[in-house]
Amino acid sequence: MQTRQEIGGRWKTAVESRASTNMERAIIVKGARARAGTDRFSLLAATSRKPLRGGLVPAFEWAGGEFGARSRQAEVRTRSRKGKAYTAKKWINRQFKGRVKEGRIAYDAASEIGTWAVAQWVQFIVDNYAKAGRKTN
Repeated sequence: MQTRQEIGGRWKTAVESRASTNMERAIIVKGARARAGTDRFSLLAATSRKPLRGGLVPAFEWAGGEFGARSRQAEVRTRSRKGKAYTAKKWINRQFKGRVKEGRIAYDAASEIGTWAVAQWVQFIVDNYAKAGRKTN
């Protein structure tokens, strides 16, 4: 479908242009795609279900890449090489940028191309109905 390719191409480009780190590209951009049909269309990002090297699954744990996270210390239960259990403090969420209320990558890209994508989709629907009307007459 030509409309899906047009919307998808522009969507992917808009998302890629906003990703500044390799981690953002792996989480948000890798699964960026568009769906378009006669009843609806959607712009999707972070749909990859393949776990990254550290175990993060982008489809389920994308929020840190899009909105950032506050780094903090957490107590972690672990075991030594000899098997002794102990508790240690560990910094978590350091790999993400700081928190923001609105998203950095996909949300920003959607706000930029959203109206254009809706216009393309509506034009596709109008063209399909016009073609169907010509065939029945």
